[in-house]
Amino acid sequence: MSKAQGQFTIIDYNDALTLTGYISSNLAKTQMFNPDNNTYSPDWTATKLVLTPSLYVIGTTADKITSAEVTSVKWYVGSSTTALTTSGSYALSGTKSHILTVSGNVMAGLPGIDYRCVITYKDPSTGLSITHPLTISFSRVVNGGGIVDLLVTTPQGNVFKNSEVTSLTAKAELWRGSTVDSTNVTYAWAMMDSSVTGTSSTGYDATFGIGWRKLTDTAGKYTGCATGTLTLFASAVDSYAVVKCIAKDTDTASNTYGSSFTDVATFIDNSDPIQVIITSTGGDVFKNGQGSTTLTAVCYQAGVEIDAAGTGTYTWMKYNKDGAVDTAWGTSGSKTGKTLSVGTADVDTKATFMVTVVL
Repeated sequence: MSKAQGQFTIIDYNDALTLTGYISSNLAKTQMFNPDNNTYSPDWTATKLVLTPSLYVIGTTADKITSAEVTSVKWYVGSSTTALTTSGSYALSGTKSHILTVSGNVMAGLPGIDYRCVITYKDPSTGLSITHPLTISFSRVVNGGGIVDLLVTTPQGNVFKNSEVTSLTAKAELWRGSTVDSTNVTYAWAMMDSSVTGTSSTGYDATFGIGWRKLTDTAGKYTGCATGTLTLFASAVDSYAVVKCIAKDTDTASNTYGSSFTDVATFIDNSDPIQVIITSTGGDVFKNGQGSTTLTAVCYQAGVEIDAAGTGTYTWMKYNKDGAVDTAWGTSGSKTGKTLSVGTADVDTKATFMVTVVL
């Protein structure tokens, strides 16, 4: 089964371009703290932490972060809405002020810290500005202090490209001080999934909660879902996937989920083999409340149109002028079919129509 998406915005632009990316770090994502001599390893005051974002247009290999198309790069700590500036322990550099350098041990007294990079990219073909957020997390472990931390890495990398890579792994290690605890540790994995909205949703698990779908071994998609090493196959990653591991230390019989530890890893697909182009018989502008059009989802693979007969499953959703899903549109907020008829009743100032295709 193959899955792809396309979208079409009616008024003055087409929001069809898809971005992906990641943040690279010159240092490990775990910082060890020794309370006996009040030292850190690595010490960010001696060896500065440098975070560099990369941005890609899906299906291409050129890093766009320093290109003219990137109009803004802003850094934030955690959920803060105040962008970082060059001051104190932080410094911004690079052609887009896109490189964040941390010169202090800012995790002192904290279990960890998250950095969020928000990139604004202007599509040169449509003039549309697209905001794309990236995140990276760091954790602080106290040596000898009884504090345990889970670290998830991607030892084979995290990028699928064409058919060059069939599978990648996410490896979870439970660190106790400076050693890996491998005795009486259980593991569970989940994938970020916006369709998991409640307890009745497929894949819902109370340990992971809403927004995460618990994984079970599935041929051709993922294996090792109850072990410390999760194997993901290319078919399990549609452009972008975030997986979370929960490790539970069961050395003590009375341990509950209060003794669980979590970390996440991100995988991206830079070469989705199916491209969805949406054509419109009436253009992308209605004037003075007048207009109509028929949208058609056209699928290409290796430059050749596939499924011209529309035998696949085509599901359309509408986003209103504020970018929110219109849950009152169609049947339970969606319509089906290779083609979609759109009239003025469907467009209030602006509307974006997204189609998901399963072949």
